[in-house]
Amino acid sequence: MRWLEYLLPLIFLTPLFATAVVVLGLRHLFQDKPGFSPSGHRLRQSGNRFRERLAEARVKLFLAGALGPVLAITPLIYGMGRMLFSSYQDWIEWSIYGLITTIAAMIVGAFMMALSYRISNLRLRLAGAMNVAHDLQSLLRAQHQGICIFHDVPAEGYTIDHVVVTEHGIFSLLVRTRHAGPEAALDSTRTLRLDGERLLFPDREETRPVREAQRAKRWLQERLSRECKREVPVQAMLVMPGWRIERVRNNEDVRVVGDNELVHFMQRREQPVLPQPLHDDVIQALIRLTDDHQTHHALSPTGP
Repeated sequence: MRWLEYLLPLIFLTPLFATAVVVLGLRHLFQDKPGFSPSGHRLRQSGNRFRERLAEARVKLFLAGALGPVLAITPLIYGMGRMLFSSYQDWIEWSIYGLITTIAAMIVGAFMMALSYRISNLRLRLAGAMNVAHDLQSLLRAQHQGICIFHDVPAEGYTIDHVVVTEHGIFSLLVRTRHAGPEAALDSTRTLRLDGERLLFPDREETRPVREAQRAKRWLQERLSRECKREVPVQAMLVMPGWRIERVRNNEDVRVVGDNELVHFMQRREQPVLPQPLHDDVIQALIRLTDDHQTHHALSPTGP
């Protein structure tokens, strides 16, 4: 019965199958939901979407680290069983089992490396979000009245990290973090140059962050103007935590700020004062936009 030579080696796969079942059963230990309240409502606090993505990436890394080797050696274990039960030695078949195992191990290794890079990037973005949230808390402590802060405001296909409403204006904040390259790592100050739309890092040049801030500003301005039934001015800001900005040429539409610049800029008194009725209407429009009265972090204005 030739078919038994292919069926009996499956016995050697039983421990691998049992290991896979245990790993899948334990994955719930890593499937937390940091962006949700105990009642199941989504929270819009600073960095929650990064926490959710980080938790998801860690689950994938756990599954890849635990199941990856099991899946990779499955062809090899099956091939060893075939060698025991086979009536003749087919070296081409044994070579195929070894080749499949090698390719599977390479795929698993590459996948885990990609996940490790993603986790490192998400941790950096979360640290940047928490840094900006700390600065905004400092703004609340320094200037209580008339300030309202909304985190993770949903837009069309993307998210505005923070929207800040003060007596001096409405600010659309995008937070972008970048790893320091080999050259920047030697410089403890981590300086980037701003030349219009271009962000000149020590090892590369980017224009996308400034354009994204412009897009967020336009969308928010159009949405608030439609909700409030009047023209609503919005100021765009791009926050780069961990970097010092050297301004070669400022951008007219987007204010790019680095470390220790955010609170100082927003406290400047020479900016035009936002009328109180418009201030209140904008806050109500943003509350409706986020669609959750308990998710925004705010101090209610105390007008005259």
